[in-house]
Amino acid sequence: MLRQSFFGLVLLISAPAAAGDAALARGPVEHLNDTLLIVMRDAKSLGFTGRYETLDPVLRATFDFPEMARVATGRHWQALAPAQQQTLVDRFTRMSIATLADRFDGHAGERFEIARVDALESGAFMVRTRMIGADGSATPVDYTVKSRDDGWRVVDVFVNGRFSEITVRRSEYTSVLRRQGPDGLIEALDKQLARLQGDSS
Repeated sequence: MLRQSFFGLVLLISAPAAAGDAALARGPVEHLNDTLLIVMRDAKSLGFTGRYETLDPVLRATFDFPEMARVATGRHWQALAPAQQQTLVDRFTRMSIATLADRFDGHAGERFEIARVDALESGAFMVRTRMIGADGSATPVDYTVKSRDDGWRVVDVFVNGRFSEITVRRSEYTSVLRRQGPDGLIEALDKQLARLQGDSS
C-alpha cells in the first residue's frame, strides 16, 4: 500500500507521440508497475529485505539514477571529485530503492493503469499512470522517460501531477551541500538508509 508520495513543469507539444517511441517509453513503466504489484501483494512474506531485493534490479534498469543524482545536486555536482560523484550516485540509488521497499508494504486491492503517453518538447515522453484504489479512487503518478544509449529510462516522477521527485530532492540535497558539503550529504543519506532498514526489520 502506498503511504506517501513517490520518491516540476514540463511543456507538451501539440503533435501526438510517435507510436513506436511512445511504446518504447511505456515499456519500462509497465515493467515497474508489474513489479510494484508483486511487491505489494507479497509484501508481508517478503519483508523489507525481500522487497528491496525484488525491486533492486528492476529499478536500476528503469531509472537513470546517475542522471537523477546529478540533477538533484544542482550546481554542486561539478565541484565534486569523481569518487564523491560515484559515492553519491550509489547512495542516491540505494536510498531510492529502500524508500520504495518501505512505502509499498502491502496490498489493499490497488492496481496500476497507464492512461496515455505524451510527447514533450524536450524529446522525452510523459507516461501518465494512475494507481487505482479498491474504492475506485485514482492517484496520478507520471513518469518522465528519456531515450538513453542503453534504452529508455525514467528521469523524474510526478505524484498528483505536480510533485516532482527531483525538485524535492534537489531542494533537500543542495541545502545540505551548502551547509555541510558532500561528506555531510553522504552521511545524511547513510543515516536515512540505516533508519529505513532498522524501522522495517
